[in-house]
Order: sequence, then structure tokens, then C-alpha cells
Amino acid sequence: MVSPTYEILNKRWKSTAKLIFGEEIGELKDYEEWLLSSNKPTFSRKSSLSGKDVAFVFPHYSKPAATLSLDEVDFNKKFEPLNLNEIKDIDSITEALGERVCYTGDIYLGNSQFVEGSTDIIDSFYIKDSVQLISCKHIAYGYNMEYSSDIFGTMNIGYCNYSIKLSNTARSARCFELHTCQESSDCYYSHSIYNCKNCMFCFNLRSTNYAIGNLALPPDKFLSLKKKLLQEMVSDLKSNKKLPNLMDLIGESEPDHKMLSGISQKLTPHPPPRKRPELVEDAFEKATEVLFGKGLKGLENYEAWLNEFTRRAKRCKSSISGQEIIVPDQGLIFQFPENRLVNEEESTLLNGKLHLELQDLSGFSFKNASSHLGKVAFFCPEMNHRKVSNAIESQINIDATNCFRSILNIESKNSAYNYYILQSESVFGCNSVRKSRFVVRCYLSSDLTRAFEVDSSRDCSDIYFSHNCENVRDSMFCFNTKNKNRAIGNSEFPREKYSEIKGKILEDLVSELENGHKLDLNIYNISEKGG
Repeated sequence: MVSPTYEILNKRWKSTAKLIFGEEIGELKDYEEWLLSSNKPTFSRKSSLSGKDVAFVFPHYSKPAATLSLDEVDFNKKFEPLNLNEIKDIDSITEALGERVCYTGDIYLGNSQFVEGSTDIIDSFYIKDSVQLISCKHIAYGYNMEYSSDIFGTMNIGYCNYSIKLSNTARSARCFELHTCQESSDCYYSHSIYNCKNCMFCFNLRSTNYAIGNLALPPDKFLSLKKKLLQEMVSDLKSNKKLPNLMDLIGESEPDHKMLSGISQKLTPHPPPRKRPELVEDAFEKATEVLFGKGLKGLENYEAWLNEFTRRAKRCKSSISGQEIIVPDQGLIFQFPENRLVNEEESTLLNGKLHLELQDLSGFSFKNASSHLGKVAFFCPEMNHRKVSNAIESQINIDATNCFRSILNIESKNSAYNYYILQSESVFGCNSVRKSRFVVRCYLSSDLTRAFEVDSSRDCSDIYFSHNCENVRDSMFCFNTKNKNRAIGNSEFPREKYSEIKGKILEDLVSELENGHKLDLNIYNISEKGG
């Protein structure tokens, strides 16, 4: 039986495919394997209650702990308050939590409806087999996106519409196989293009229209060749239910090193802007003072601990200048050919300098496109878009200030060792945190204020070591609960008693952090630490 969610998504898929390819290409279900092939999959655990599969974003949750789907959680379940012996210190609390520690998947927060096989979904509608979405609708087989609609087989995007197989792209529409692009429309198989329209097989272009292989054409000639190429793509799609991605087209071919040497001599890089790591250091000390009552000094001493559940980067060299480039694990960037990398300044300076010639387009087809693209295909793993300042060893920054060794900082400031923070401030060691401030080591959450070791929660403040909470204030060690104040293990305490316990807990945390620059306890291993 076809579900209402699939029925709507199948209609949106057909209309989106028609917008992109000029005609419908068949049923959504027939393309499922291809659309999922490049995305981060969900991790599945069996429900302890029903035995059904439950979707999670991360694999970190303790295996011995119980598992539930959100629709199986009893938010009204009452627990006896922990007694005085059970709340004397952290070890006693974790030992006493018992069945209260239960990890929940299939999480849809806020105003979300018609969601299937997905988790970490916030304020979104008609979602299938997707994770980490906020304010989206009509999404199938997607990963990590915000404010987008009618998107299929895509990861790491924002403010996009009617598109298929995008990666690390923003504010674009009616596009296919775009990677690390901004503010473009009606574009195909392209990388690092900004403010472009009607471009195919283009790389490192700015404000260009009607181009193939970076060669701008008269509109009528472009549209004629585009129609031919799309017909070939549609034929392959209908026959094989898939197309190669952009990196597959490039393969392992070597660039023309003589040509690169000539380009290198013409480029005149500008001196890098002054970096001020002390601004991030000061923000870390202030955030930890707000959270723990005492600020921690020496941000880099905590690097390994803060990075425990985030993303890594690798270091490569520019194919043009030989300068070091930091390559983030974001979107499909790790798949970019390392022998064809350029830094962001080189990408901008390349604008239009490399392009196919008119004779290259004689007989140009989708099947032989890869033989021509070696002339123009260079990949930039860096992105600093709009207003970015004091971004230090941070990659993919959009309207971001004071970022240190973080990946994907969007409309945020004062951050270090994070992966994907959106509209947030003073965030450290976090993965996928939106609209939050003064948070350390928090994950898959939104609208947190003063939070530490919090996972899959929303609209909470002054909260520690908690999972799947909503509207919970001044509490710790809470799981699968709502609308609590001064709670420990889901049971509320008088103000004075809670303050006393919290003060002792925070004192112990600071002592352990200052001595070892890490904690052994985290939100994912509480059940193990409790024995």
C-alpha cells in the first residue's frame, strides 16, 4: 500500500524531474538506490519495545542502552526522585539512572508531519528516508539541509528548490549535480560556480550565463546543445536508473601540468588577512564560565575532547601553487580529485581563464563529455561566502565570525571544533546545532541556551547530560521528557536542593576538565558508566 507521504513525494519528484530534464523520468521508487548512493545513511537500531527499526543520525549511542522510536515514548511516565545517596556525585547519579537512560530515534521536533524513515527533523513536512532537516518540505533521500523544498538525493544544502543530487550548495534552483555552488539556477554538472544561470560542465565561474565547459555561448546555441545533452541524460536515466556523479566523470585523469605552470605565473595571490585566535579563546573561556561557573583556559588543550563527535579534515596541496589546502569532510568534498585541488583565491582568479574552445563542442555529447573536462575541471574545497571574518582553519563559512577549526559555520560567531552550526553563538565541540548559544558538546539540537552534553533536544536552557528533551530548564541527566524545571533523572527537586547538587556536580566537572582536559562521561555512554 502506498503511503500518503510517498504519494505526494512521487508527484513532486515527477514535476521536479520535468523542470530539470524537460520530461518525467519515472517513479521515485525506481531511483531510490541511486539517490541514496552518495548520502550519509541513517543508522538503525531495534526498538526495545516493538522490535521495529528505529532511525538514528549517529552510531555513538551505547549498545546496551534501551532504544525507542519517538512515537513509543511515554512523556508522562513518572519516576521516583533519586534519594540522597543517589545524588551525592556524578557516579552515584549515573549508577542510579537505570531504565531512565533510553535513546530515542525517529525524532521529529516542532511542527513536523508526514515523515517516514527519518530522524532529526525539525519543522518539516513530507520527508522520506532523510536526516538532519530544518524548515524543509518535499524531501526524499536527503541529508543535512535547511530551508529547502522539492529536493531529492541531496546532502548539505540550504535555501534550494527543485533540484536533484546537489552537495554543499546554497540558494540555487532547478539544478542537477552541483557541488559547492551558490546562488545559481538551471545548472548541471558544475562546481564552484557563483551567481550563474544556464551553465553545464562548468568550474570556478562567477556571474556567467549560457556556458558549457566554461565557454559562454549565444543563448540559442547553448539551448540547442543543452536540449541534446538532456535528451541523452534522460535516455541513460530511463535505461539505467542512474547517472555518474561529477567526480566520476573526471576520474583519475592528470591535469596538464605545463598549463598549470603557466597559470601559476599569472596569478598574484594577496596576503592573507590577519587572524586573531585570542578572540575565539576568550569566547571559549566565557562560555565555559557561563556553563560551569569557572572558565576553562587553553582552548587547544581540549581539542581532542571537543572533536570527539564532530568531523575531521585532511591537508592537501594546491595543484597550481603547491600551497596547503585544508579539505573538510563535508558533502562530497572528500571525493574531489586531490590532483585537481585549488584554493579559494585561485578558484576566484581562475574565473573564465580555462574554457573549452568552439571546436571542442563539435560532436560534444554526454557520453564523451569526460574526455573534454580535464581542461577545465579544478575543485575548490574552500568556501567563504558573504560576510566572513577571522575564520581560522575553518571551512565552509557563510556569514560567520571568529571560527576556529570548524566545518560548516552558517550565520554564526565564536565557535571552535564544530561541525554544522546554524544561526548560533559561542558553540564549542558541537555537531549539528541550530539557533543556540553558550553550548559545549551538544548534538542534533535546536534552540538551546547554556547547554552541555545535550543530544536531540529543543527549546531547553541550563541543561546538562540530557537526551530528547523539550522545554526543559535548569536540569540534568534527563531523558525523553518535556516541560521540566530543576529535574535530575526526570524528577523535579526543590530549588535549594537542586542548586546544591548542581554546584557540586559542576565543581567536580571543572576539576576533571582542568586536570585531564577531557571527561570520560558523555551523553552517549551514561548507561555504561552507570554499570
